Amino acid sequence: MRNILLKFIKLPFYFLFILITSSCVTAQKFQHGVDNMVVTSNYSKALQILNSKPNVYGKKNKLLYLLDKGYVLHLSERFNESVYTLANGKKVFDELYTKSLSNIASTWILNDYAAPYRGEDFESVLINIFQSLNYLMLGKYEDSLVEAREVDSKLKAINLQYKSGQKNVYKEDAFARLLMGILYEISNTPADFNDAFISYEKAFEIYKNEYSQNYNLSIPEILKENLLTTADYMGTSEFNQYRKLFEETNFISLKAKNSKAEVYLIQYNGISPIKVESFLPVPLPDGYIIKIAFPKYQKRYYGAARSLFLAQNFRGDTFETYTETGEDIGAIAIKNLESRRVRTIAKSIARSAGRYIIERKQEETIRKKHGSDTAGLFKFLSNMFNLFVERADLRCWKTLPDEIRIARLILDPGKYDFGVKNFNSEGRYLGEFDLGKISLSAGEKKFYLIHTVR
Repeated sequence: MRNILLKFIKLPFYFLFILITSSCVTAQKFQHGVDNMVVTSNYSKALQILNSKPNVYGKKNKLLYLLDKGYVLHLSERFNESVYTLANGKKVFDELYTKSLSNIASTWILNDYAAPYRGEDFESVLINIFQSLNYLMLGKYEDSLVEAREVDSKLKAINLQYKSGQKNVYKEDAFARLLMGILYEISNTPADFNDAFISYEKAFEIYKNEYSQNYNLSIPEILKENLLTTADYMGTSEFNQYRKLFEETNFISLKAKNSKAEVYLIQYNGISPIKVESFLPVPLPDGYIIKIAFPKYQKRYYGAARSLFLAQNFRGDTFETYTETGEDIGAIAIKNLESRRVRTIAKSIARSAGRYIIERKQEETIRKKHGSDTAGLFKFLSNMFNLFVERADLRCWKTLPDEIRIARLILDPGKYDFGVKNFNSEGRYLGEFDLGKISLSAGEKKFYLIHTVR
């Protein structure tokens, strides 16, 4: 009996599954450790894990490794190293878009863990956004613009690969457009002010339509202010159009801005959702069981719901403004995965159906040669295999924040103390970031970047 089973069940195939499963568990263990260190803001320990040995995440998770490492370096303010690492991540993304036939075949035989992780579409876009912010913090504004501009063409290219009716909800990025407008303003030329206005206009349209409808995200006040400022520069008709829309929004002219300083805060708030498995075992009339498995995102709890960006001058005068959500990464992740759920489930069904057809033929062969008892045992082991092998791919960029928030203070030249106060959804004070003192000159733009996870 044992020899017959060894012959017909093909144990090497099972060993392959066990090998892949065990390597996934090891990779998940290391990534979980890095994620925990990021949640506690222990970036040096996270980098220690990431640098502990080559292929610490496993050979099939090279992209995840580069994404996590690039982002942790970004949070550590090691911006040049982050640029280099995320650039490599971008190359891996591009390479995985032309997957080998062997990798495609392996995902149909076993599950998606058999192939290298190729990333979610929105994760590819976030590389550009973090690269843009890397260059921004380095003062390389032209390079920052290049990365932000690439977002639009990348999203178009991504959605071109899907058939009509199967395209992602996430087609355009409003935060990237807002960032572009701010970067154009820095250049301080007539042509750049024109480009800033166009960028703000486009950001407004995306927030008003896609972001409002899909992610329940309203138009940030900072965008309204900047749009009014640049519309005022563009001319009467443009200004009147947006003044009617934003009647209660205060703004200052570009000329007035040039006599003051602007200080922006980019805040990474919270922790991103993680993937969990949903599955359905389906018993068939002939006694076989197949399993349909697919991933879904699950939100993770964090405390900070509101943050106050504040500055105090030498006289003790305080200036403050609340941060606003510019990019709801968690909502984009959830919607992006939901929009391709039908494709994911269809693949799981087809994969399970293919195994079922092979197993039925194998059972008939065993029954003819070795009898019903051996065929019955084969069916039992096949069912166990089907339940264990069909797994949803739960890999994702876990270290991401849940949202990117933004705030801006317009101040007279001088020396200021800056800080950020955090509050939960009930208004309870959670703590404060001391951002230190800086001196501001007329026409200057400064940027702070912080990470809030509690």
